[in-house]
Amino acid sequence: MSKSKHNIAVSVEDTVIISHYASLLANNDIVESIATEQLRQQAKQSLLTKGLPTKKDEQWQYTALDSWKKILFDYSQGGGGNLQDLASFLPSFASFKLIFVDGVLNQKLSDNLTNLPKGCKVVIDDKNPRLPSSQEPFINLFTLTCKQTIVIEVDAKAMLELPLHLVQVTTQQSIEATGLAINVGESAQCKIVQQLVSLNGQAKFHNGYAAINIAKNALCEQFVVQNLNKNSFYFNNQVINQAEKSTFKSHYINLGSAVARHENIVIFAGEYCEAYQSSVVLGNETQVADSRTVTNHNLPNCESYQLHKFVLDDYARGVFNGMIYVAPDAQKTNGNMDNRNLLLSNNAKMDTKPQLEIYADDVLCSHGCTSGQIDKNQLFYCQSRGIRKADARALITRAFVLEPLDSINNLEIKQWLAELIKQKLDKEN
Repeated sequence: MSKSKHNIAVSVEDTVIISHYASLLANNDIVESIATEQLRQQAKQSLLTKGLPTKKDEQWQYTALDSWKKILFDYSQGGGGNLQDLASFLPSFASFKLIFVDGVLNQKLSDNLTNLPKGCKVVIDDKNPRLPSSQEPFINLFTLTCKQTIVIEVDAKAMLELPLHLVQVTTQQSIEATGLAINVGESAQCKIVQQLVSLNGQAKFHNGYAAINIAKNALCEQFVVQNLNKNSFYFNNQVINQAEKSTFKSHYINLGSAVARHENIVIFAGEYCEAYQSSVVLGNETQVADSRTVTNHNLPNCESYQLHKFVLDDYARGVFNGMIYVAPDAQKTNGNMDNRNLLLSNNAKMDTKPQLEIYADDVLCSHGCTSGQIDKNQLFYCQSRGIRKADARALITRAFVLEPLDSINNLEIKQWLAELIKQKLDKEN
Protein backbone atom coordinates (compact mmCIF):
# COMPACT_ATOMS: atom_id res chain seq x y z
CA MET A 1 0.00 0.00 0.00
CA SER A 2 1.48 3.34 -1.05
CA LYS A 3 1.75 6.22 1.40
CA SER A 4 1.48 9.93 0.78
CA LYS A 5 4.55 12.08 1.34
CA HIS A 6 3.08 13.36 4.59
CA ASN A 7 2.98 9.84 6.01
CA ILE A 8 6.46 8.78 4.93
CA ALA A 9 8.86 8.48 7.84
CA VAL A 10 11.34 11.35 7.96
CA SER A 11 14.93 10.21 7.36
CA VAL A 12 17.37 9.88 10.22
CA GLU A 13 19.55 12.56 8.60
CA ASP A 14 16.65 15.03 8.46
CA THR A 15 15.67 14.27 12.06
CA VAL A 16 19.21 14.97 13.26
CA ILE A 17 19.34 18.27 11.35
CA ILE A 18 15.92 19.45 12.53
CA SER A 19 16.60 18.45 16.13
CA HIS A 20 19.92 20.32 16.05
CA TYR A 21 18.32 23.60 14.97
CA ALA A 22 15.41 23.12 17.38
CA SER A 23 17.91 22.78 20.23
CA LEU A 24 19.84 26.01 19.60
CA LEU A 25 17.46 28.35 21.42
CA ALA A 26 16.53 25.73 23.99
CA ASN A 27 20.17 25.60 25.05
CA ASN A 28 20.18 29.38 25.60
CA ASP A 29 17.55 29.25 28.37
CA ILE A 30 15.56 32.10 26.79
CA VAL A 31 12.19 32.87 28.39
CA GLU A 32 9.57 33.48 25.70
CA SER A 33 5.86 34.17 25.47
CA ILE A 34 3.44 31.28 25.19
CA ALA A 35 2.50 32.38 21.64
CA THR A 36 6.14 32.37 20.53
CA GLU A 37 6.76 28.97 22.10
CA GLN A 38 3.68 27.60 20.32
CA LEU A 39 4.85 28.90 16.93
CA ARG A 40 8.27 27.35 17.42
CA GLN A 41 6.72 24.04 18.45
CA GLN A 42 4.38 24.07 15.43
CA ALA A 43 7.34 24.73 13.14
CA LYS A 44 9.33 21.87 14.66
CA GLN A 45 6.39 19.48 14.40
CA SER A 46 5.80 20.42 10.75
CA LEU A 47 9.46 19.76 9.92
CA LEU A 48 9.57 16.46 11.81
CA THR A 49 6.37 15.34 10.07
CA LYS A 50 7.25 16.34 6.51
CA GLY A 51 11.04 16.41 6.57
CA LEU A 52 13.34 18.68 4.59
CA PRO A 53 12.93 19.25 0.84
CA THR A 54 14.29 16.73 -1.65
CA LYS A 55 14.44 16.61 -5.42
CA LYS A 56 11.10 14.79 -5.31
CA ASP A 57 9.48 18.05 -4.19
CA GLU A 58 8.40 20.01 -7.25
CA GLN A 59 9.49 23.36 -5.80
CA TRP A 60 12.95 22.00 -4.93
CA GLN A 61 13.76 19.52 -7.70
CA TYR A 62 16.53 21.72 -9.15
CA THR A 63 17.86 23.20 -5.89
CA ALA A 64 19.89 20.45 -4.23
CA LEU A 65 20.55 20.75 -0.50
CA ASP A 66 23.19 18.01 -0.14
CA SER A 67 26.08 20.39 0.57
CA TRP A 68 24.00 22.43 3.07
CA LYS A 69 23.05 19.29 4.99
CA LYS A 70 26.70 18.41 5.61
CA ILE A 71 27.19 21.28 8.09
CA LEU A 72 25.25 21.78 11.32
CA PHE A 73 25.53 25.50 12.00
CA ASP A 74 25.49 27.09 15.45
CA TYR A 75 24.99 30.70 16.52
CA SER A 76 28.03 32.96 16.41
CA GLN A 77 30.08 33.03 19.59
CA GLY A 78 30.79 36.75 19.18
CA GLY A 79 34.17 38.40 18.96
CA GLY A 80 33.52 40.25 15.70
CA GLY A 81 36.51 38.94 13.73
CA ASN A 82 38.81 41.13 11.66
CA LEU A 83 36.76 44.03 10.29
CA GLN A 84 39.57 45.98 8.61
CA ASP A 85 38.45 44.95 5.12
CA LEU A 86 34.79 45.90 5.59
CA ALA A 87 35.25 49.46 4.29
CA SER A 88 36.09 48.16 0.81
CA PHE A 89 32.65 46.53 0.56
CA LEU A 90 30.63 49.60 1.54
CA PRO A 91 29.32 52.10 -1.02
CA SER A 92 30.32 55.75 -0.99
CA PHE A 93 26.80 57.21 -1.25
CA ALA A 94 25.21 58.71 1.85
CA SER A 95 22.96 56.39 3.85
CA PHE A 96 21.94 55.49 7.39
CA LYS A 97 23.95 52.34 8.14
CA LEU A 98 23.23 49.53 10.56
CA ILE A 99 26.04 46.96 10.49
CA PHE A 100 25.52 43.50 11.95
CA VAL A 101 28.59 41.32 12.45
CA ASP A 102 27.73 37.61 12.67
CA GLY A 103 24.16 38.55 13.58
CA VAL A 104 25.00 41.12 16.27
CA LEU A 105 24.58 44.88 15.80
CA ASN A 106 28.01 46.55 15.90
CA GLN A 107 27.27 49.94 17.42
CA LYS A 108 30.76 51.31 16.75
CA LEU A 109 30.46 50.73 13.01
CA SER A 110 26.77 51.66 12.76
CA ASP A 111 25.13 55.06 12.76
CA ASN A 112 23.52 56.07 16.04
CA LEU A 113 19.86 55.05 16.21
CA THR A 114 19.06 58.35 17.90
CA ASN A 115 20.06 60.13 14.64
CA LEU A 116 17.62 58.34 12.36
CA PRO A 117 16.02 60.39 9.57
CA LYS A 118 12.89 62.23 10.65
CA GLY A 119 9.78 60.09 10.36
CA CYS A 120 11.61 56.79 10.78
CA LYS A 121 12.05 54.45 13.74
CA VAL A 122 14.19 51.29 13.92
CA VAL A 123 14.01 48.75 16.74
CA ILE A 124 16.10 45.60 17.14
CA ASP A 125 13.48 43.46 18.84
CA ASP A 126 14.74 40.33 20.63
CA LYS A 127 11.72 40.07 22.94
CA ASN A 128 9.03 39.64 20.29
CA PRO A 129 10.75 38.35 17.13
CA ARG A 130 7.53 38.31 15.03
CA LEU A 131 7.64 34.72 13.87
CA PRO A 132 5.65 33.56 10.83
CA SER A 133 3.51 30.44 10.60
CA SER A 134 4.03 28.50 7.40
CA GLN A 135 4.25 25.12 5.70
CA GLU A 136 7.43 26.12 3.85
CA PRO A 137 10.38 24.23 5.36
CA PHE A 138 12.94 27.05 5.47
CA ILE A 139 10.39 29.45 6.92
CA ASN A 140 9.82 26.85 9.61
CA LEU A 141 13.58 26.63 10.18
CA PHE A 142 13.57 30.42 10.50
CA THR A 143 10.77 30.24 13.07
CA LEU A 144 12.80 27.67 15.03
CA THR A 145 15.99 29.72 15.10
CA CYS A 146 15.15 33.44 14.84
CA LYS A 147 16.42 35.43 17.82
CA GLN A 148 15.65 38.98 16.71
CA THR A 149 13.73 41.07 14.20
CA ILE A 150 14.77 44.40 12.73
CA VAL A 151 11.61 46.51 12.81
CA ILE A 152 11.51 49.56 10.53
CA GLU A 153 8.60 51.98 10.91
CA VAL A 154 8.16 54.81 8.42
CA ASP A 155 5.60 57.41 9.47
CA ALA A 156 2.75 58.51 7.23
CA LYS A 157 3.82 61.15 4.67
CA ALA A 158 7.51 60.77 5.62
CA MET A 159 9.83 61.13 2.62
CA LEU A 160 13.12 59.51 3.60
CA GLU A 161 15.87 61.00 1.47
CA LEU A 162 18.64 58.79 2.87
CA PRO A 163 18.46 55.06 2.13
CA LEU A 164 18.44 52.79 5.18
CA HIS A 165 21.43 50.47 4.69
CA LEU A 166 21.46 47.13 6.53
CA VAL A 167 24.82 45.34 6.26
CA GLN A 168 25.10 41.73 7.44
CA VAL A 169 28.75 40.72 7.77
CA THR A 170 30.11 37.20 8.14
CA THR A 171 33.40 36.52 9.94
CA GLN A 172 32.60 33.16 11.64
CA GLN A 173 30.94 29.92 10.62
CA SER A 174 27.43 30.40 11.98
CA ILE A 175 23.70 30.55 11.34
CA GLU A 176 21.97 33.89 11.05
CA ALA A 177 18.17 34.01 11.17
CA THR A 178 17.32 37.67 11.64
CA GLY A 179 13.81 38.77 10.76
CA LEU A 180 12.91 42.00 9.00
CA ALA A 181 9.59 43.83 9.47
CA ILE A 182 9.07 46.97 7.36
CA ASN A 183 5.93 49.07 7.80
CA VAL A 184 5.62 52.03 5.45
CA GLY A 185 2.92 54.51 6.43
CA GLU A 186 0.35 56.13 4.16
CA SER A 187 1.85 58.36 1.44
CA ALA A 188 5.39 57.72 2.73
CA GLN A 189 8.48 56.84 0.68
CA CYS A 190 11.64 54.93 1.60
CA LYS A 191 14.57 53.00 0.18
CA ILE A 192 16.02 49.95 1.95
CA VAL A 193 19.43 48.53 0.97
CA GLN A 194 20.28 45.08 2.33
CA GLN A 195 23.84 43.88 1.81
CA LEU A 196 25.35 40.53 2.78
CA VAL A 197 29.13 40.14 2.66
CA SER A 198 31.80 37.69 3.81
CA LEU A 199 35.16 38.94 5.07
CA ASN A 200 36.81 35.52 4.86
CA GLY A 201 36.08 31.95 3.81
CA GLN A 202 33.96 31.03 6.84
CA ALA A 203 30.62 29.45 5.88
CA LYS A 204 27.36 31.19 6.74
CA PHE A 205 23.85 29.74 6.81
CA HIS A 206 21.72 32.83 6.23
CA ASN A 207 18.02 32.09 6.60
CA GLY A 208 15.99 35.29 6.45
CA TYR A 209 12.35 36.25 6.47
CA ALA A 210 10.89 39.68 5.72
CA ALA A 211 7.34 40.97 6.20
CA ILE A 212 6.84 44.23 4.28
CA ASN A 213 3.59 46.20 4.64
CA ILE A 214 3.06 49.20 2.37
CA ALA A 215 0.13 51.50 3.16
CA LYS A 216 -2.06 53.48 0.77
CA ASN A 217 -0.19 55.72 -1.70
CA ALA A 218 3.17 54.70 -0.20
CA LEU A 219 6.33 53.60 -2.00
CA CYS A 220 8.99 51.16 -0.79
CA GLU A 221 12.05 50.41 -2.90
CA GLN A 222 14.25 47.52 -1.79
CA PHE A 223 17.73 46.48 -2.91
CA VAL A 224 19.06 43.08 -1.80
CA VAL A 225 22.75 42.46 -2.57
CA GLN A 226 23.83 38.91 -1.73
CA ASN A 227 27.61 38.57 -1.96
CA LEU A 228 28.50 35.82 0.52
CA ASN A 229 31.45 33.53 -0.14
CA LYS A 230 31.04 30.27 -2.03
CA ASN A 231 31.10 28.20 1.15
CA SER A 232 27.88 29.84 2.35
CA PHE A 233 24.16 29.20 1.97
CA TYR A 234 21.53 31.88 1.48
CA PHE A 235 17.77 31.44 1.84
CA ASN A 236 15.38 34.38 2.05
CA ASN A 237 11.59 34.51 1.97
CA GLN A 238 9.67 37.78 1.71
CA VAL A 239 5.96 38.51 1.94
CA ILE A 240 4.89 41.94 0.70
CA ASN A 241 1.38 43.27 1.39
CA GLN A 242 0.32 46.34 -0.60
CA ALA A 243 -2.60 48.61 0.15
CA GLU A 244 -4.48 50.73 -2.41
CA LYS A 245 -2.33 52.78 -4.84
CA SER A 246 0.93 51.65 -3.25
CA THR A 247 4.15 50.82 -5.10
CA PHE A 248 6.79 48.20 -4.38
CA LYS A 249 10.11 48.02 -6.22
CA SER A 250 12.47 45.11 -5.59
CA HIS A 251 15.97 44.62 -7.00
CA TYR A 252 17.73 41.35 -6.13
CA ILE A 253 21.45 41.05 -6.96
CA ASN A 254 22.85 37.53 -6.49
CA LEU A 255 26.64 37.34 -6.62
CA GLY A 256 27.68 34.66 -4.10
CA SER A 257 26.90 31.55 -2.02
CA ALA A 258 27.18 27.87 -2.88
CA VAL A 259 23.37 27.64 -2.83
CA ALA A 260 21.09 30.69 -2.89
CA ARG A 261 17.29 30.85 -2.96
CA HIS A 262 15.34 34.11 -2.83
CA GLU A 263 11.55 34.37 -3.02
CA ASN A 264 9.10 37.29 -3.11
CA ILE A 265 5.40 36.78 -2.48
CA VAL A 266 3.56 39.98 -3.42
CA ILE A 267 -0.07 40.42 -2.37
CA PHE A 268 -2.19 43.22 -3.80
CA ALA A 269 -4.69 44.02 -1.04
CA GLY A 270 -6.05 47.17 -2.71
CA GLU A 271 -6.76 48.51 -6.18
CA TYR A 272 -4.28 50.44 -8.36
CA CYS A 273 -1.20 48.81 -6.83
CA GLU A 274 2.07 48.56 -8.75
CA ALA A 275 4.97 46.14 -8.25
CA TYR A 276 8.31 46.07 -10.08
CA GLN A 277 10.58 43.08 -9.44
CA SER A 278 13.96 42.35 -10.98
CA SER A 279 16.85 39.93 -10.50
CA VAL A 280 20.47 39.95 -11.62
CA VAL A 281 21.96 36.53 -10.93
CA LEU A 282 25.58 35.54 -11.61
CA GLY A 283 26.85 32.00 -11.09
CA ASN A 284 29.94 29.99 -11.93
CA GLU A 285 31.83 26.87 -10.81
CA THR A 286 29.14 24.71 -9.12
CA GLN A 287 26.97 27.49 -7.66
CA VAL A 288 23.20 27.03 -7.53
CA ALA A 289 21.09 30.19 -7.71
CA ASP A 290 17.31 30.14 -7.38
CA SER A 291 15.09 33.23 -7.74
CA ARG A 292 11.31 33.02 -7.31
CA THR A 293 8.30 35.30 -7.36
CA VAL A 294 4.58 34.90 -6.70
CA THR A 295 2.50 37.96 -7.56
CA ASN A 296 -1.12 37.83 -6.42
CA HIS A 297 -3.45 40.13 -8.36
CA ASN A 298 -6.43 39.84 -6.03
CA LEU A 299 -8.21 43.09 -6.97
CA PRO A 300 -8.81 45.11 -10.15
CA ASN A 301 -6.60 47.74 -11.81
CA CYS A 302 -3.21 46.56 -10.55
CA GLU A 303 0.04 46.31 -12.50
CA SER A 304 3.16 44.18 -12.10
CA TYR A 305 6.35 44.10 -14.14
CA GLN A 306 9.28 41.72 -13.84
CA LEU A 307 12.67 41.23 -15.50
CA HIS A 308 15.01 38.51 -14.29
CA LYS A 309 18.41 37.87 -15.89
CA PHE A 310 20.88 35.07 -15.18
CA VAL A 311 24.48 34.68 -16.39
CA LEU A 312 25.87 31.19 -15.75
CA ASP A 313 29.34 29.78 -16.40
CA ASP A 314 31.21 26.51 -15.76
CA TYR A 315 28.87 24.00 -14.03
CA ALA A 316 26.60 26.58 -12.40
CA ARG A 317 22.84 26.01 -12.25
CA GLY A 318 20.16 28.66 -12.31
CA VAL A 319 16.52 28.31 -11.33
CA PHE A 320 13.73 30.78 -11.97
CA ASN A 321 10.12 30.17 -11.01
CA GLY A 322 7.60 32.98 -11.37
CA MET A 323 3.84 32.95 -10.93
CA ILE A 324 1.34 35.69 -11.78
CA TYR A 325 -2.02 34.85 -10.25
CA VAL A 326 -5.12 36.81 -11.33
CA ALA A 327 -8.23 36.34 -9.21
CA PRO A 328 -11.75 36.27 -10.75
CA ASP A 329 -12.50 39.83 -9.64
CA ALA A 330 -9.13 41.26 -10.71
CA GLN A 331 -10.27 42.83 -13.98
CA LYS A 332 -8.05 45.40 -15.76
CA THR A 333 -4.93 43.58 -14.53
CA ASN A 334 -1.65 44.27 -16.31
CA GLY A 335 1.05 41.69 -15.57
CA ASN A 336 4.32 41.14 -17.41
CA MET A 337 7.13 38.71 -16.52
CA ASP A 338 10.32 38.13 -18.52
CA ASN A 339 13.23 35.81 -17.77
CA ARG A 340 16.35 35.87 -19.98
CA ASN A 341 19.42 33.74 -19.44
CA LEU A 342 22.94 33.72 -20.84
CA LEU A 343 24.94 30.48 -20.64
CA LEU A 344 28.68 30.99 -20.98
CA SER A 345 29.60 27.31 -21.02
CA ASN A 346 28.17 24.08 -22.39
CA ASN A 347 27.92 22.66 -18.87
CA ALA A 348 25.88 25.46 -17.26
CA LYS A 349 22.18 24.70 -16.77
CA MET A 350 19.11 26.88 -16.47
CA ASP A 351 15.69 25.66 -15.35
CA THR A 352 12.93 28.21 -15.80
CA LYS A 353 9.20 28.10 -15.22
CA PRO A 354 7.25 31.33 -15.74
CA GLN A 355 3.55 30.77 -15.05
CA LEU A 356 0.24 32.55 -15.47
CA GLU A 357 -2.90 31.52 -13.58
CA ILE A 358 -5.73 33.74 -14.77
CA TYR A 359 -9.39 33.64 -13.69
CA ALA A 360 -10.46 37.05 -15.05
CA ASP A 361 -11.16 37.85 -18.69
CA ASP A 362 -10.35 41.57 -19.03
CA VAL A 363 -6.59 41.40 -18.44
CA LEU A 364 -3.30 42.05 -20.22
CA CYS A 365 -0.77 39.45 -19.06
CA SER A 366 2.33 37.94 -20.63
CA HIS A 367 5.34 35.87 -19.71
CA GLY A 368 8.42 34.75 -21.57
CA CYS A 369 11.81 33.16 -21.17
CA THR A 370 14.88 32.72 -23.35
CA SER A 371 18.13 30.86 -22.70
CA GLY A 372 21.16 30.68 -24.93
CA GLN A 373 24.82 31.41 -25.46
CA ILE A 374 26.50 34.54 -26.79
CA ASP A 375 25.51 35.24 -30.39
CA LYS A 376 28.49 34.39 -32.61
CA ASN A 377 27.54 37.22 -34.95
CA GLN A 378 27.79 39.73 -32.10
CA LEU A 379 31.16 38.29 -31.13
CA PHE A 380 32.40 38.46 -34.72
CA TYR A 381 31.16 42.06 -35.09
CA CYS A 382 33.16 43.17 -32.06
CA GLN A 383 36.27 41.29 -33.15
CA SER A 384 36.05 42.79 -36.65
CA ARG A 385 36.41 46.19 -35.00
CA GLY A 386 39.61 45.31 -33.23
CA ILE A 387 38.19 44.12 -29.90
CA ARG A 388 39.89 41.01 -28.51
CA LYS A 389 37.64 37.97 -28.16
CA ALA A 390 37.83 37.90 -24.34
CA ASP A 391 37.06 41.62 -24.14
CA ALA A 392 34.21 41.27 -26.62
CA ARG A 393 32.73 38.42 -24.59
CA ALA A 394 32.91 40.52 -21.41
CA LEU A 395 31.40 43.56 -23.16
CA ILE A 396 28.43 41.58 -24.50
CA THR A 397 27.87 39.90 -21.13
CA ARG A 398 27.84 43.20 -19.22
CA ALA A 399 25.44 44.79 -21.70
CA PHE A 400 23.11 41.82 -21.30
CA VAL A 401 23.09 41.57 -17.51
CA LEU A 402 22.91 45.26 -16.58
CA GLU A 403 19.50 45.87 -18.19
CA PRO A 404 17.44 45.20 -15.00
CA LEU A 405 19.21 48.18 -13.39
CA ASP A 406 17.65 50.56 -15.92
CA SER A 407 14.53 50.91 -13.75
CA ILE A 408 16.55 52.34 -10.81
CA ASN A 409 16.18 56.12 -10.56
CA ASN A 410 18.78 56.71 -7.85
CA LEU A 411 21.94 57.19 -9.90
CA GLU A 412 24.39 56.56 -7.04
CA ILE A 413 22.81 53.23 -6.08
CA LYS A 414 22.52 52.25 -9.74
CA GLN A 415 26.23 52.96 -10.37
CA TRP A 416 27.26 51.08 -7.23
CA LEU A 417 25.30 47.99 -8.23
CA ALA A 418 26.65 48.14 -11.78
CA GLU A 419 30.21 48.31 -10.46
CA LEU A 420 29.65 45.32 -8.15
CA ILE A 421 28.34 43.29 -11.07
CA LYS A 422 31.24 44.32 -13.32
CA GLN A 423 33.77 43.46 -10.60
CA LYS A 424 32.22 40.04 -10.17
CA LEU A 425 32.27 39.35 -13.90
CA ASP A 426 35.87 40.54 -14.25
CA LYS A 427 37.02 38.47 -11.26
CA GLU A 428 35.45 35.27 -12.53
CA ASN A 429 36.72 35.77 -16.07
